[in-house]
Amino acid sequence: MVVIQRTYTPKPGKGGLAGLLKMVSKNTIEIGLPEVKVYRKFLGPHGTMVTTQEWKSIEDYNNSRDIVRQTKEITSVFEKIYPLLHNTHITEILESA
Repeated sequence: MVVIQRTYTPKPGKGGLAGLLKMVSKNTIEIGLPEVKVYRKFLGPHGTMVTTQEWKSIEDYNNSRDIVRQTKEITSVFEKIYPLLHNTHITEILESA
């Protein structure tokens, strides 16, 4: 199993990131992909959000990328997320030990 973890840090004064990430999670589930869990960081830069998504394998995750990029219900939400961010999101892949 692998966990894909992404960290999103908004620009100062930009709100709405949590709601948009929850919308991504909902739309991801609707197309049959694993849930995107949404967390707010307690410490660190204000407003930073972290998402996690569990996959059986890195291959399953990689195979999902084309599906996500072709799904307007997901890409349209990311078009609203990107202008809110201080920098591009950070993606980390965690492997079970």
